[in-house]
Amino acid sequence: MKKHTKMSMLKRILAVVLAAAVAVSILTVPDAEVSAATGKVKSVAVTNLPAKQLTLKKGKSFTLKTKVSVSGKKVSKAVTYKTSNKKVATVNAKGKITAKKKGTATITVYSKADKKKTCKIKVTVGTPVTKVKLNKTKANLNVGKSLTLKTTLSPKKPSNKGIIWKSSNTKIATVTSKGVVKAKKAGMVKITATAKDGSGKKAVCKITVKKTETVNPKPDDPKQEEPTPETPLDIKSMKIVQADMMEVTFTKATALTAADFNVWAKRYENADYLKKYTVSQVTTTDSITYKVYITGDMVFGKGLYIKVEIPKLQLSKECVYMEETYNIENSVTLSYKVGATVKDTRQRLGTGYANYSISGLPAGIQYEVTTEATKQVMEFSGSPRKAGVYNSVLVYEDEIGSKYRLTIRWIIYDENNLIVCDKEEGALNTNWSSLFTPVYAYGGSGSYTYEIIRAESDSAILNNCKIVADLDKININATGIASGVYKIRIRVTDKNDATKTGTGTLTFTIVDAYYIRGIVRDANGDPIEQYCYSIINKNKYAEYSNTISGVRYSTYNLSTKKYDGTFYDEGLESGIYDITISDRSGSVSKSIYSLTALPRKEGQTSTDTDLEMMFDVTLPVYKIKIEMDPNAPEEVQRFTKFATWHDVAGSKYYNEGTTQYLPNGIYHLSCTGTVNGTKYVFYVDITVNGSNTTAYAYVKE
Repeated sequence: MKKHTKMSMLKRILAVVLAAAVAVSILTVPDAEVSAATGKVKSVAVTNLPAKQLTLKKGKSFTLKTKVSVSGKKVSKAVTYKTSNKKVATVNAKGKITAKKKGTATITVYSKADKKKTCKIKVTVGTPVTKVKLNKTKANLNVGKSLTLKTTLSPKKPSNKGIIWKSSNTKIATVTSKGVVKAKKAGMVKITATAKDGSGKKAVCKITVKKTETVNPKPDDPKQEEPTPETPLDIKSMKIVQADMMEVTFTKATALTAADFNVWAKRYENADYLKKYTVSQVTTTDSITYKVYITGDMVFGKGLYIKVEIPKLQLSKECVYMEETYNIENSVTLSYKVGATVKDTRQRLGTGYANYSISGLPAGIQYEVTTEATKQVMEFSGSPRKAGVYNSVLVYEDEIGSKYRLTIRWIIYDENNLIVCDKEEGALNTNWSSLFTPVYAYGGSGSYTYEIIRAESDSAILNNCKIVADLDKININATGIASGVYKIRIRVTDKNDATKTGTGTLTFTIVDAYYIRGIVRDANGDPIEQYCYSIINKNKYAEYSNTISGVRYSTYNLSTKKYDGTFYDEGLESGIYDITISDRSGSVSKSIYSLTALPRKEGQTSTDTDLEMMFDVTLPVYKIKIEMDPNAPEEVQRFTKFATWHDVAGSKYYNEGTTQYLPNGIYHLSCTGTVNGTKYVFYVDITVNGSNTTAYAYVKE
């Protein structure tokens, strides 16, 4: 009996020990799990900005790329975003910042795992840097010597002028925050100046560091040193500054005139130089760098090979006038019905040849790239198989270093689905009265009704937009609306099946209007009434107003009852422009380069006295007054409403009416007119020889 009792007690003790062991094992966490549970967030950083600041133009966007450093394998690396001022800049859940209006805001990036770990980015909505230029692109330095690099920014007054300097190899050369480069040891190094505002603009100077050579004195004269070798005279560099002017820099000063320069051009690498420009003048302030101006029937064109010769010095140098490089992001929408044949061509991939890649094509669609001369063409083909919205991304870098990213949105639809697409419209100038933009709806029966969802649209724009049902478009009137980004929500319903509906958002930007103003004169210095013009935005990828051209009358002055020769255009985007003024026939012209458009004030007109006159152009033309020949038939004696005159022997066109502006020469012109239901052909013979004159129109029998 005692033995049995002892056994029972032993079993009970063992049971308690086992239970305790199990409890301990349950409470004990393996070493790996302990490490994960005690992990933490070390830091949050933004990786695609050179500094913790960003400048954006109003209406533009930028997406932050973040990096979260953690310890422990199971710590979340997710982040959230918050803006300090939604009126200035917004940020979505993916880190996309959108500039709303001028001002500053702070975007804070928070770690989801630890809200105390943040990264703050100062956002300025204003004027970003568009170009960084260094005073030197190449240089030589001896070990121990220093060189100061200086930057020039475009535009002249960006919102943030800060520069970040960096050396590619600090063992060879270092650079300070003020651009002072100090040579350390022999080798090659790149010094990069990057705009601090996040625009991505930068410039590079390549520096060759050489060892300091020791000059050994001659045995017979220990104090005598070797003479410093004289720098040979040569053309150091040449560059095209504008379409009619280039800069030529020599290694040392030399006295030259326009007659000493020969300037040639050719289009093909292996061709001979056959086109010779006329050098009209040269200017210089130091006899080292010369501005060489050309004139005649051909200006410097992009892609041309240019050669400068100085025969009396037996010097020459060549260059290629290259396009500027850009980083471009764009988008396009393509729509096809399921089973339809796809045929779409992207006409040109950049300048010259390009490396490319594309992703995200819908099932059933393929592409092929072919090379044509100096361009590459991408063609899409096939038949889409499944309805839906798909995004393809085309990325390519062209021969001169421009980078392009094109998002292609494919709308694949059928009769069973109604798809309404969001659309981001380009900038709408406050000087324009209205814009008509289509509503992108696809599928179903193809016949729809439209309505603006007022509760979900920006209230400031509601009274200025309406549906134009018969055109399937939205009409937006920008007059009186403040510049900014606006959104309109649209509901589309299938007319044949009210259960099929969809909504989409139209986003568009209203920007302030800018103007250019100048005066055009004839050879006598008097104002010209009518002329041709062309305005070209130097940023060829501007949102709108890239090129404007046509025939224009100058401003009519009500007080003098005359045209005053003033050119005025107020429908421009902020930017820098080249403008060309010519006579109506295009026989003579004058170009003005790098004009900065000025902001247009509310209610401003072309005759306002406080408007800046930005150029004063004289064309070598004379005023010709056309009157009816006294011997013409009586029924046309008082006729003066002449249509556009044209050259009888050729295809040139001249002004309409009774006034012509012509360079020296002999002209035989004609035009048509109707008098009392009878059509007449009028002729005029004009000889221009250095003065104004009167010519008489006549009718041939």
